[in-house]
Amino acid sequence: MPQGPNTIIGDLDSLRPETEQFFRDRGTDILRDNDLYSTDFTKALKHISSKTKRWLDYSHQRTGRQEQALKVLIFGGLGGRADQAFSQIHHLYMAVQDPSLAQLDLYLMAGDSVIFALNQGANVVETPQNLLGENIGIIPIGRPARITTKGLEWDVQDWETTFGGQMSTSNWIRAPQIEVETNERVLFTVEIPPMSAEDERVQKSRREH
Repeated sequence: MPQGPNTIIGDLDSLRPETEQFFRDRGTDILRDNDLYSTDFTKALKHISSKTKRWLDYSHQRTGRQEQALKVLIFGGLGGRADQAFSQIHHLYMAVQDPSLAQLDLYLMAGDSVIFALNQGANVVETPQNLLGENIGIIPIGRPARITTKGLEWDVQDWETTFGGQMSTSNWIRAPQIEVETNERVLFTVEIPPMSAEDERVQKSRREH
């Protein structure tokens, strides 16, 4: 197993030779992709997608469950430059309709929240209380949307939401699962509560052993 990340991919125009060698010495694959029409983020997603079947088969062998999609957690996407943060949100939104990424479930980790896309039609979001907080948002990005919800403190029925108009933010979870029906793709945000002292102790113990 590599002592660092499995793979580093991108145009790598800012990768210093000594940094590249540092990771190569630790078993990391360094992949250069000079496609000018994709970001490093989308390059990484397409690389993951190309290996998805192998990873799904491996997961099936280990757990006995046949997953239909690979869950991909994306960290660090909203820190730093604002233009790059908007780019990450844009590509998260667009990835839902990209056939080459159809086997990926994408989750953008953003500080104390997680963001993912909901498709047109009926969506069900599981909301386990031991993992998630109660604050959620439903954000229209590409164009205005009409949404109907069930399981929130303030549910809505055929409600138009758009930038410059009404928007469902700071709503509260009130059921073990949330139902959202929408006529357009929207982004769903949900709070992740901070780790308790006991959870941190358990995580530290697992890392040490």
